[in-house]
Amino acid sequence: MSEQARSLAEHLIRDVDDVADGHFVRERVRALRVPRRRQVRLRLGLAVLVTAAATCSPAHGQATLEIVPSSPRYQEPVYARLDFRASGYCLTDASVSMNESTLSVTYTGDQGVCRSAVDVELGRFPVGNYMVTLLNPREPPIVKGFTVSPRFAVGSPRVDYSGMWWNPAESGWGLSISHGPTHQFFAAWFVYDAAGVPTWYTLESGGWSVSASQTIYDGRVYRYSGPYLGSAFDPAKVAPRDVGTARVTFGSATSGSLTYSIEGVSGFKTIARLPIE
Repeated sequence: MSEQARSLAEHLIRDVDDVADGHFVRERVRALRVPRRRQVRLRLGLAVLVTAAATCSPAHGQATLEIVPSSPRYQEPVYARLDFRASGYCLTDASVSMNESTLSVTYTGDQGVCRSAVDVELGRFPVGNYMVTLLNPREPPIVKGFTVSPRFAVGSPRVDYSGMWWNPAESGWGLSISHGPTHQFFAAWFVYDAAGVPTWYTLESGGWSVSASQTIYDGRVYRYSGPYLGSAFDPAKVAPRDVGTARVTFGSATSGSLTYSIEGVSGFKTIARLPIE
């Protein structure tokens, strides 16, 4: 095949989705200005290439959209799970915009084989009904709705305290808090023992008390031991030890204090939410 024919064949293969019939191939061949006696052979060769490319290209189904979690609560993170595995199209970027209660997820991508779904964070929302539209010029829009239910009842915390907390004047220790939508609370406190060895405590198994001016969590403090990370994990070797109590008092969404009595040591620390941007 001549260089001109090879170039045309490669172009036709790239544009195989736009090839409607043999007329397209004939017109491209005529554009090469080759002698008529060679046009028949050239058309046949190009038609075979185009047919092979069309046969080998992936079947194009439609992407799917799933809202995770399906029934989110107030201020709980919500994600759009985009699955392109049936579409022969893989996401490379996505952006989210919002107009009133409608969110638009606009995405771009390339042809390819996708091996897993992709999550795009939509945000955290107040109680209400929302619609999500998945947009791309290559496919019809996909629309999915979700409802955000109340996160708290009377007497429950009004703020999600999840995040890293520290004392800016004492950088080197901190409190990592996970606060779930049903008000489950777990905190890992990383400090140092009397010998300066890094030590972890957990604050759990407690309860909330809420007033007009502050929110308090009181719980038991545990210290865990377990298998070495370089060995095979054996859950039977994980052993919690109750070592005391602690109280976390939140005066605002970004400030509070930690009062503790652990392994014979009592103390008080002011804490602030660590900004990570």
